Amino acid sequence: MATMHATDTGRHADARRAQLPPPPTAQLTIHPPAPYRETGTERAVRSERALAAERRIGRAAYLLDDLIKIPGTPIGFGIDPLIGLIPFVGDAMSAVMSAWIVLEAARFRLPKIVILRMVMNSLVDFGVGLIPFVGDLVDFGFKGNRRNLELFHRHAVDLDPDTRGSKALVIGVVVAGIAIIWLLLVLLGNLLSTVVG
Repeated sequence: MATMHATDTGRHADARRAQLPPPPTAQLTIHPPAPYRETGTERAVRSERALAAERRIGRAAYLLDDLIKIPGTPIGFGIDPLIGLIPFVGDAMSAVMSAWIVLEAARFRLPKIVILRMVMNSLVDFGVGLIPFVGDLVDFGFKGNRRNLELFHRHAVDLDPDTRGSKALVIGVVVAGIAIIWLLLVLLGNLLSTVVG
């Protein structure tokens, strides 16, 4: 049996109860944090860093895509199609440089869809470059590194938040890829049905 002290009953218990705060009746409201706003100093430092990165990326893109200008024309080419003439080794070297450009851009927390578009530009440059001679000819026209430099400038230096063009391109490529895979499967099924029976 529990023992009761003299203070647990009577006027002392009433006095202790009167000192306790009343139980909460209102619900606790949690407010989201205020959006972070970059200060002028932070913006200036970010801009300086972005401009320095743009210069580094620009030098790499210039070396790979625009080093030599054809006299009398606006057309130029870099070492990308030239080193691409060396099977696999040249394409691997070009892919490493393209990957560095994408990683440099990713450090600035560009929108994921823009990074994905940059990766796609690099993959097209690398994938088509693997085709002997045809890939080297395509490298003269499709300049994936310059395209990535332009994307970096638009989203890191100019801080243009519009990503509709990148979203449309990525969605279009995914839909086209699914359509091509579906078409190949249908053709393979027709071929197997003709051969087997």
